[in-house]
Order: sequence, then C-alpha cells, then structure tokens
Amino acid sequence: MGRFAVALVVGLLLSWPGAPLRGVSPQPAESDPRVVTRSQGTIPVVREHRYRMAARVRPLLLFWIGKDNVGGARVRWRAGEGSARGFDLLIGSDPARAPRRINRWGFILEESRGASSSVLGVMKRSDEDSLDAAKAGTADEGKQGYFWKMIRGDSDGAESRATVTLTRADRDFSYRELDPLLDLLGRSPDPPRVRTTAVPAGGRAGFLTAVADLVHDAVESVRRDGRAPGPKSLPYAWYGRHYDLRRVGSRLVENATYGETTYPRLVRTDFEVRARGQSWVESFTLVLALDGPLAEVPVFVSYQPKWWFKADMVLDDRERF
Repeated sequence: MGRFAVALVVGLLLSWPGAPLRGVSPQPAESDPRVVTRSQGTIPVVREHRYRMAARVRPLLLFWIGKDNVGGARVRWRAGEGSARGFDLLIGSDPARAPRRINRWGFILEESRGASSSVLGVMKRSDEDSLDAAKAGTADEGKQGYFWKMIRGDSDGAESRATVTLTRADRDFSYRELDPLLDLLGRSPDPPRVRTTAVPAGGRAGFLTAVADLVHDAVESVRRDGRAPGPKSLPYAWYGRHYDLRRVGSRLVENATYGETTYPRLVRTDFEVRARGQSWVESFTLVLALDGPLAEVPVFVSYQPKWWFKADMVLDDRERF
C-alpha cells in the first residue's frame, strides 16, 4: 500500500490551502437500507478511538501557517473467534471546518483470519507534489467531476492479489458519506487494474496490521525491559509490490501533555515505510500510551510528507463521524 496507506493514516490534506470546492455535502446523505454497508466489515469492532487533526503549510522556508481542528480520524480495532482480527481507519478533512471547505479523506479496512486476509480502501485522487500544484489542483477540482480510487485486495498467505478502480462521481462526498460512496464505487463499470505478487516471509495483512504489531511489540518491550525498544521491521505485500515498515527509533516520555490530557508514561516511536526496489521513504511518528485502558493507543500522530506540509493528530474521542 505504501504511500497510499501512509497518507490515509496521517495525512490526506495535501491540498488544504486551495480554492473553494463545489458541490461538497458536509452532512450525511440519506442511506438506502438495501445498500450493504461495506465499511462495517465482517469481524466485530472491540475498540474505537477518535482524533482531532491540525494541518500546517510552509509557503517559505522561514515560517509555518496552519489551523487546528480541520478534520479528524477514527480508528477501530476488531477481534473475532480464534485468530480473526482487523483494523479500520477513516481520516481526512471536514469541509464544514477546513479552510475553503477542503475535502480530502480516505478509508482503509483490513481483516485477517489466520493466513487469509482482505483489504478495502478508498481515497480521493490527489497527486500534488508541490504547494502550487496543490492549489491549482484544488481550484480545478469538480470541473470534470470528482475522481475516487477504490482498492480491494486479498491474500491466502502465499499470494497477494489486488485491484484498483478509478471512478468519476458527479458530486463530491464527505467522510460522513462513506457507505453511499462505497456503494457507488462498487457499481463502477470501469474494469479494475489487477496485480499479484508473492507474500514475503512473515508478511502481514497490510499496513495497519503491521503498524499494530510493531506498536504492540514496542509497548511490551518497555514493560518487559524498562527501556525504549530498538529498531524492528515487518513486511507486507500490496498491489504487486513488497513493502517494509520499520520502527527506526523510540524513546520514553514522562508527564507529557497532548490536547487537554497529561499522560504519565509514554513511548515515542518513529517509523519509516519503503517499497523494495524504490528510492522513496515515508516517515511518521506515533506517541503511545503505556498504561491503563489506553495502553498501545496512539495519543499523538505526526506526519510531514513534504517540506511544505505537516499534519498532526491528537486523541480526542469527542470528534464526530
């Protein structure tokens, strides 16, 4: 999943300084009860936490311009019988709060049962590589419709198969309209692009599952050894490529405040993602609670994919979806 997944986890706001969008509906649409709610998955949700997002841009190297509370994220943990588990993430900007009603968001659902796994992801197409390109792309958005990517994949533990469909919609959708959008994308007449690849040894179901396993390892290491854990990597396969998620460093933090809460013990963990055979690297940081009901839950997330853009998220279960 590479850059796609990292962007969903900690970004999806690359165009927020742009011009107003057209046709954005910030309120939920009335759903047809006959529509299958694909975002619900097949494994029960056992935990859920929500986050408030802030974004900043740097038009010059000397200073940042930003705004708090421009969007949010919802993370859900899933568990079923035996080894069944899963994770899903809904994240992005809220056009009712973001500057110029910017609407950038995405969703990933990963589920696994033993060696078998499946992934569903959706995001608005956004390929801007500079601040100027982000502004121009947002200004032009809607003139020829709104384009969404849907990614579906499955693995039997030996081979990973994934399809990507690009669909044009006549109107925009906010992250409060996830299921109506998934229904539209599921009926797309365009043939998907298909890729297969072998699953690497020790490969996880996807990016979210690999993150969860390295998070669990970090917290357990602190509990066992009393010190911050060292580097560790986990592989996963997605859309014809192999990726490595690596925990590159960590340190213990005490009595730190994020949002309106002070946490007595935390571990700050830095991660990198890279596709094998590619030169690019994506980095992000998670600050994890060590104790109590929030153990292994990120209380703060930071991501800077470009020199001119940065997104931060803080745990805030008052966020609405």
